[in-house]
Amino acid sequence: MGRPRVLFVATVARHLLAFHQPYFRLLQEWGYAVDVACNPAGEAASFTSLGVRLHPVPFERRPFSRQNLRAGVALWRLCLQESYALVHVHTPVAAFIARLVLRLRRFRPVLYTAHGFHFFRGAPLANWLLYFPLEWLAARWTDGLILLNREDYARAKRLPVRGAIFLVPGVGVDAAAFTLPPGEAVKRRQEFGLQPETPVAAVVAELSRVKNHEQIFRAWRLVVRELPEAVLLVAGEGERRRVLEGLVAQLGIAAHVRFLGFYRDIPALLSVADAVVLTSKREGLPRVILEAMAAGRPVVATDVRGNRDLVVDGETGYLVRVGDVAGTAAAVLRLLRNREGALRMGAAGRRRLEPYAIEKVVAQVAQIYQRYLAGAPGGKAGSGGELM
Repeated sequence: MGRPRVLFVATVARHLLAFHQPYFRLLQEWGYAVDVACNPAGEAASFTSLGVRLHPVPFERRPFSRQNLRAGVALWRLCLQESYALVHVHTPVAAFIARLVLRLRRFRPVLYTAHGFHFFRGAPLANWLLYFPLEWLAARWTDGLILLNREDYARAKRLPVRGAIFLVPGVGVDAAAFTLPPGEAVKRRQEFGLQPETPVAAVVAELSRVKNHEQIFRAWRLVVRELPEAVLLVAGEGERRRVLEGLVAQLGIAAHVRFLGFYRDIPALLSVADAVVLTSKREGLPRVILEAMAAGRPVVATDVRGNRDLVVDGETGYLVRVGDVAGTAAAVLRLLRNREGALRMGAAGRRRLEPYAIEKVVAQVAQIYQRYLAGAPGGKAGSGGELM
């Protein structure tokens, strides 16, 4: 008889690789084998290197894609073939399909981490009409619901969750990885072809509508009018890259914006930035802001759920309204023009990082796993509620 297995489910492989490797390792250390079911999108080798077994499932992010019917069938067949001690689901579409299949299979226990409900204060009515009923229904098939920010946690308490509800402070960040030796930032700037005095801001986000790059690009046109030497580094890939590159050209700021694509060395990138910008329309608890805090960099972010959990306006950065181009430009200019002030704000952000340290977050998730895995060290301990 082989080791007991735990299954992680998400729409795309990149989500699992970006956020859940520490939990793969935790479970493997406890003696569990780890499987993942997702749309692999060319990442199969990455799972193999982690000792994780991949089951390709053709999920699509669009809820009504026909591919999601095929994904449900593939997941059903997987559940017929394999036996799992626990299934942990992520991302809205895959999480709903998986919980439906598991309900029909009468499987328990099922954990769901909501990385940010699509229905939230200020969300479009269409989001409430589609996603709220689905989450209400699927809550009845959920033995443990994990939330990453306080707004979602308060709303989750009103859902008919079959089991317990937990608040965990994000996915964690390794602060040590962002603590670079003295002089490293200057060296990194040289690698980017930047002068020590060049004002630099960085955006790290998928090139999608939700991340709302249009706001920072339109603001950046106002920034370079005041600071013609300023450079914006844009890390991330997505289906809107060509559209956004076209917008940058149309705005006449192509010489001041660098698209870096999918960029893995985020500590190096943030070390060259004077400020980090995130103009999302919605967030769960964004890791890039946690990484900016770890790197000691101030943040300009939209005043939305998740962002406001992390950014203290006027102390660790600035919060601006979604769509406020002039306000975004003004906040960025305040930081780029006053490097000493920006460093003080960045240091204040780093001092607030302790609850979000990766070792603390992993320990809190471990408590949740112990509640549902009898074979885990201290299994069946723990309770629902805040774990911050």
